[in-house]
Amino acid sequence: LCPYTKVEESFNLQASHDIMEFGISLDALKKYDHFEFPGVVPRTFVGPLLLSLVSWPTIRFFLGISTSFALSYLRSSITKYFGYRVSVAFGVLSACQFHTIFWASRTLPNMFAFPLVILSYSHWISAINSSESNRKLLQMIRYMTYTAVIFRFEVGMLLAIIVLFELWMETLSFFDTLRVGIISGLASLGISCFIDTYFWQTLLMWPEGYVFYFNAVLGKSVEWGLIAYDFNIIVSKQKYPRLIFINRLISALVVIGFSISTVMVIVSSYNYPGGAALQKIHVIQKDYAQARVHLDVYTAMTGASRFGQLRHDWMYYKNESHSLPTDYAVYTHLLTSTPQSHGDYFEIIDIVYGYETIRLKNPSVIVQNWLNLFQNFDLNHMKEFLESLLPVQIVIEPKVDWPG
Repeated sequence: LCPYTKVEESFNLQASHDIMEFGISLDALKKYDHFEFPGVVPRTFVGPLLLSLVSWPTIRFFLGISTSFALSYLRSSITKYFGYRVSVAFGVLSACQFHTIFWASRTLPNMFAFPLVILSYSHWISAINSSESNRKLLQMIRYMTYTAVIFRFEVGMLLAIIVLFELWMETLSFFDTLRVGIISGLASLGISCFIDTYFWQTLLMWPEGYVFYFNAVLGKSVEWGLIAYDFNIIVSKQKYPRLIFINRLISALVVIGFSISTVMVIVSSYNYPGGAALQKIHVIQKDYAQARVHLDVYTAMTGASRFGQLRHDWMYYKNESHSLPTDYAVYTHLLTSTPQSHGDYFEIIDIVYGYETIRLKNPSVIVQNWLNLFQNFDLNHMKEFLESLLPVQIVIEPKVDWPG
């Protein structure tokens, strides 16, 4: 339902594409997206490089498998310590969570870090009442250190809290912790700097350090809609907090969670008009040779990636410096969210619609759709069929047009 990606996933997806499409030679680097269209905040190439090497050509499939393996490993650890019933409850609740399933295969920096953090949790749980608790905790430190240095610096704060707790509980040796932390940190830093200095072609590039400096030290995270050092802490006021399972309530919550996840997946499928437009123009204009296609910012941010640039005889551009309608005259096609600005030189060929809002359906319409459940079922139009069963109506409006 949602094969395309948005701006948060763009760098890792484009990087994976470029590694597979062009290779990793110095000459090939000139064709990479971050050099052709500079300005992106540096992120590590370690994830895209590993993903490209092991998953040609199924990038997102392999990332999803990695996430599934990590969650399965965590469930095994839960089974050993908390029992089978708790592990089943964990599995069911995880499967009903929209965000876990939806983002599992998406190329966000968070999702490269996610499997490693989950494996860290697995080792942490396995260390409970284990004769090898020190070894398992040190393995957790290795995983989290790799993750913090290479993928997500914030994981280091989580690691610090866990390590301080374990040191206080005297389940960890201070000197072993220091030794493993330093060795893992230096090894991770060496890997990141070695790979990313080459791919970014700059002196000693450590992307996660750069991002942390950009966001937290310079305070520029507000440019992404975030405020640096803004934390929310939730602490239980109970002296002995306990997790209480009430079977009927949990069953109802699982059903509700699954239903909400279904609605959100279908709604989210309309969030990628840029990707849909790029795919559709190749179908409608399949007989057009030597096209010069310009993708505007909105198109690039809502799903259009290099994986969607299918024609080798076409040229694709993302130039953001154009200010006048005449600047676009060099292109044969535009994928744009502002077609009204190009009426003098182009005519609209087609329109792609995207999500605008949702509205509650009339109860009588909902009942009627469910009564006609089997009559309306059509495998060729499964998305429309599922939408008809929802209690809400998804309102879509024109998002991307392609004048040509």
